[in-house]
Amino acid sequence: MASRGTIEKEVAVFKQHQQEGQTRWFVRVSCSFLDPRVYGPFPDEQEAERFRGGAEFELRKLLDCELPSLTSNCHFPAPR
Repeated sequence: MASRGTIEKEVAVFKQHQQEGQTRWFVRVSCSFLDPRVYGPFPDEQEAERFRGGAEFELRKLLDCELPSLTSNCHFPAPR
């Protein structure tokens, strides 16, 4: 029986300082089979955290529910 691979995922909030003393907030979303994406800038940490929470939920929904049904339509060759 083939073992099921794990899916590494990360949703992180980080800040970037600007020359004029402003701080901009960003959210990085990465997954082991999707290219990492950075969203932002957000005006403050609370807005970035709010987006992060939604991004984690949507990523989990995609990985747990929608991705298996999407990939079931693909006709990959059977493993040998």
